[in-house]
Amino acid sequence: MSTLRFGFAETDITPELKGTYLDGYGFRISPATGIKAPLKAKVMACLDGDSCALLYNIDLIGLNERLYRLVSSQISDFTGVPVSHIALNFIHTHAAPAAGILDELPIHYDYFGDVAEKCAEAAVRAMERAEAGTFASAVLPDVLHHAINRRGRDVIDPSIRASVFRNAEGSVKAVLCSASCHPVINTSMEVSPDWLAVLNGYSSDEMPYLFFQGRGADINPYNPENLDMDAWIRALGEDLAVPVDRFAKTAPAGAAPSGALRVEYEWVRLPMADEDASVLKQEIRDLETEYRALDGVERHVRFREIRWRRHMLEMLEKGEDFSITVPLQCVAPGDALLFCMVPFELLTLLGNKIQDLAVNKGWSPEQIYVCGYSNAVYSYLPSEEEFPYGGYEVRGATHWYNLPECIPETGLELLNWFGRRIPQKH
Repeated sequence: MSTLRFGFAETDITPELKGTYLDGYGFRISPATGIKAPLKAKVMACLDGDSCALLYNIDLIGLNERLYRLVSSQISDFTGVPVSHIALNFIHTHAAPAAGILDELPIHYDYFGDVAEKCAEAAVRAMERAEAGTFASAVLPDVLHHAINRRGRDVIDPSIRASVFRNAEGSVKAVLCSASCHPVINTSMEVSPDWLAVLNGYSSDEMPYLFFQGRGADINPYNPENLDMDAWIRALGEDLAVPVDRFAKTAPAGAAPSGALRVEYEWVRLPMADEDASVLKQEIRDLETEYRALDGVERHVRFREIRWRRHMLEMLEKGEDFSITVPLQCVAPGDALLFCMVPFELLTLLGNKIQDLAVNKGWSPEQIYVCGYSNAVYSYLPSEEEFPYGGYEVRGATHWYNLPECIPETGLELLNWFGRRIPQKH
């Protein structure tokens, strides 16, 4: 008989403005001016005897490595749950406090300390509420109509998956869902979870609706009706929230999970592109000429490119390794669900390949949550098939993170790890 128990909670993490800069857009070079909608953090606690895993859905763009270590350690110290058993997934809204994704923006570290404390307090509530129950999961017949592959390709996953947890009395205690699309509609200077604010409207501390962002790095909101910003947010938000809520109300009873809680966690070294010093120096000279003739946002963007190349030159001069070390993680609460936590902005094809690896281990698609933007975020990660197409997602995106560029082997090494470490379904 399974000993697994589950508890859920939600908390508000909306910042006080006080000079808060918003992450996600290169054109935002001044602080936020207001709050358009509150930011939330939600948590599922999975308990198996003395072992516990915490899975978070957080309304932030993501965290750089330094902030990830800070926040996860704070949560661990407060709750007693080891960092290896804490999974942070971010909705990737481009209207949340700067978190090191755009490398040069000022970070309010005290805010992230407060976020960690609130997340830990929510986890304690979730653990106290933990109880046995059942999960019903499905890939819904509905899709995200207002989503499109922005690279001009037909590679897209518009699907919505959802899971409903009921306790032994049959009461719905939480709803989990996942889909893939950038929250980039809100281009104002106001804090917002973007189109995921609609799902937050269905959620509460007593019965949270958790959203796990998926393989959406190449998927953008699509607006064929030419809606204004607020109507577009509502349309895409309802694409997700309405069918998920319908499933919450009509899902079958589901099954009690069997088996143990299993967690795989490892810091893994991934190869990145080397650079040529002479090429970098020539590019800096060319960019400096352009930079001096510009002003405003264009000048800011050009300076970002100059700074990245100077950083790469410094790495070469110091003889530093261009590879990076990242945290990879799988969480499987029995045979109920599988979470593959990927610390990159994950393009569709690579996310599909991770799902295929999980299917080969016996998991059904409706049980598999492939989660990009998890724990720390290290720029875009395309699959090897994307490199011939080039573009920002393949080359330019890492410059905003101030990191070396990805190569096809980056994704291949990541797939090798998941191929080895995804647990076999019980």
